[in-house]
Amino acid sequence: MLYDDFVPGQSLGSATCAVDAEAVAQWCRLFPDDDLSDLMPHGMIAVVSMRAYGEVIPRRPPGNIHAAQHFDLLRLPRIGEKLVTTVSCVSKEIRRDRRRVTLATETRGSTGPAFQGRMTVLWAA
Repeated sequence: MLYDDFVPGQSLGSATCAVDAEAVAQWCRLFPDDDLSDLMPHGMIAVVSMRAYGEVIPRRPPGNIHAAQHFDLLRLPRIGEKLVTTVSCVSKEIRRDRRRVTLATETRGSTGPAFQGRMTVLWAA
């Protein structure tokens, strides 16, 4: 996907995943203090969002730079909960000869919104 393909305000698609008990167990083996019993650890928010980004925009030019990331936590999903993350283009601009794209993610589960994020990428082409 090239810079010119982005349209601010446009949804780029969505990706579905489940908060898998084994994935949470693996995470907690690496970060034992993150064990929240039946809830997904906070750090996995980035994992869910970045996997959705990669699935929705699988063809990216080499040389992109991940410049910024921000998340707002509304609630932590439960282990086993199915999540759907929508990725959309918020804005794009050229600053100092660099193409900047800001993307939004919104993740919802079976009981409603869970978390949302914004990511700025310096787009290579």
